[in-house]
Amino acid sequence: MFFYDDFEDLDDIDNFDKLFEKMNNVEEQCPVCVQCGYCCKHTPCYYGKWNEEKNQCEYLTEDNKCSKYNEIVEYENSINLKVKMFGSGCCLNYLNPERIKKIREFNEKEA
Repeated sequence: MFFYDDFEDLDDIDNFDKLFEKMNNVEEQCPVCVQCGYCCKHTPCYYGKWNEEKNQCEYLTEDNKCSKYNEIVEYENSINLKVKMFGSGCCLNYLNPERIKKIREFNEKEA
């Protein structure tokens, strides 16, 4: 379930207190990642490297995937890491314009 699905239309929300109350009461775990690339366009993760020219993580591919994904998963598995970089959900989901756009496009295709 996407966070965005909890609201019929974000443009109609005019009471931010109500919005933030709703955000705080939504599932405790992060919603599923939709691979919008938003997080990698704001700051690199522990494994990332910032590319000043592109203004995003060096390892972000054109289709918003991490080119180091397999390497990171293998490493984290090898050290039995409990909380892993991938598979935990979207870390920047609230009012993320890239995420909302991608979900809207997905929902339009499904309709």
